[in-house]
Amino acid sequence: MDSEVNEVSLEEALKLVKAKKTKMVWLGSEPIDYICHLLSVDRAKFRVMDPNDLIYSDKKTAESFKDSVFLCYHGNSSKYVAAYLKEKYGVESYSLKGGVTRIVGEIF
Repeated sequence: MDSEVNEVSLEEALKLVKAKKTKMVWLGSEPIDYICHLLSVDRAKFRVMDPNDLIYSDKKTAESFKDSVFLCYHGNSSKYVAAYLKEKYGVESYSLKGGVTRIVGEIF
């Protein structure tokens, strides 16, 4: 992927979600309620998505993630997905820098 990705901190992610009326998108396999608890973030601010489903999505689905903040365990999958959506569909989104483990440590 050649597309540059906007990486943001959790604080910046929460501001973006509020300002752009979008969601944070959890790409991992841990239950979303567990992730919400770890990050102290309300469940209503999240969507859950399998990264493979995003990679094989159509343009309409991809566009529904415009301005979303993707997050995963270490930040690699979220960065890849955001770059892929930008490169293939022109959809701007964000990646949580360093993933959840950067904020709370290893979660499994």
